[in-house]
Amino acid sequence: MRVPNKCEKKMKFISALFFSIPVIFIFSILIACAVSPTAGASNGRLSIILIDGDEIYVRSGDYYSLLQDYQLHVKGANSEGNRVWIELCRDDTSIEDAIVGEGDTFIYSNNSTEILNLTVEKIYGGADGVLVKFSPVYQYLNPRLPMPQAPVTTPDNNSNNNSSPPPVFENQAKGFDMPILLLSMGAVLLVSGIFAGIYKKK
Repeated sequence: MRVPNKCEKKMKFISALFFSIPVIFIFSILIACAVSPTAGASNGRLSIILIDGDEIYVRSGDYYSLLQDYQLHVKGANSEGNRVWIELCRDDTSIEDAIVGEGDTFIYSNNSTEILNLTVEKIYGGADGVLVKFSPVYQYLNPRLPMPQAPVTTPDNNSNNNSSPPPVFENQAKGFDMPILLLSMGAVLLVSGIFAGIYKKK
């Protein structure tokens, strides 16, 4: 039986090493995308969604508490009751406001990053003011602010909010799913098998 010399063993090792480098590099990129909170970001939107297409109701003179201490106020309506003045605040400080009607979309961005996107679906008139239905409502994580905690419902909060509390968000990145993870693990196992085969032949 021919015994491979040291030179042949070295060449096999170098070949396997050059093959494994790009595989390990790709795997590292995939792992970085998985743990990065902004992975999968596109069109200026963050990948972490706090409120995902929900609907909320707010009466004129009241507000709705969003995550990260934002509040959506309905300040009032015009005499016809078909347009309302809404205001976005945080810690009782006004950030942005607009006068909108049914079908209008209100968007708030911070440093070109979209934070809030909501549409006025319906304005219901009444003797005591108006009730505004916003749907769909999307809120994205503002990375400059502390991570939000699960909302806690209190009696006082219920009196000011005319909809259920926003759901607890899932801290995950768009565009990264289990098949990619399994593919990455398979690549690592393949490289490990190559090295195991080399040392087995020695």
